Amino acid sequence: MLLLDLEKVNATVGPGEAVMNTLIGMGTVFVVLILISIIIFLLKYVPKMFEKKKAEPEAAKQEKPAAKAVAKQEVPVSDNTQIIAVITAAIAAQMEAETGVCVPADGLVIRSIKKRTFN
Repeated sequence: MLLLDLEKVNATVGPGEAVMNTLIGMGTVFVVLILISIIIFLLKYVPKMFEKKKAEPEAAKQEKPAAKAVAKQEVPVSDNTQIIAVITAAIAAQMEAETGVCVPADGLVIRSIKKRTFN
């Protein structure tokens, strides 16, 4: 039954009309593909537009911490020795827990400790 209906449609549509339908369909597909490629090409400029907007507020934020940096206070040396002793003990305890071997007090030397800030 369906085959008979298709034969009627094929009989009413001429070869010229079939070619025109094919060209319109393929043309539509290529136009849409070209539009998609243009949109993808333009997407690389979107982050640059947002960076310009963020750059202005960040410039104001960077000026404020500069004034606070001048007001830094030095930590007394006595506090540093206590901190070094605590850090050394923590490292020795962790090494002993991981390896199961007691770390001698003379065998562990801390050469420098740098404070890291996490924002």
